[in-house]
Amino acid sequence: MKKLIFLILITFAFTSCSNMESDAKKLCDLTTKSMEMMPQVMQLSMKAGFSDEETKKESQSKLDELQSDLEKTRKEIASIREKYDENELNAYLDENCETTKKLNEGIKVLEKLVKEIDLINQDSE
Repeated sequence: MKKLIFLILITFAFTSCSNMESDAKKLCDLTTKSMEMMPQVMQLSMKAGFSDEETKKESQSKLDELQSDLEKTRKEIASIREKYDENELNAYLDENCETTKKLNEGIKVLEKLVKEIDLINQDSE
């Protein structure tokens, strides 16, 4: 009986790890996809706002498709993220997903920049 319980626990542990690995890979792929779409979204937004009428309509149609795709991707990312402990998942992604590493580095740079701006503003008061 003890062996059976132990075997079930081991199987569950390996299954959980495997699921997290596959979900983390999917999460990484979705994040990469989203990041790759952003320049196109920005370009289409500019065209939709500052072009002739025909180009505006065409650009807005493409932009709507991209935004719909991004929204689906965002929901899928949220669905995966809610399954796991945030710190554990982020640690795993930091080690195994290049896009997540780059995003986190960018966030740290922005946070540092905001702090420096706050210090400058405090000094000028």
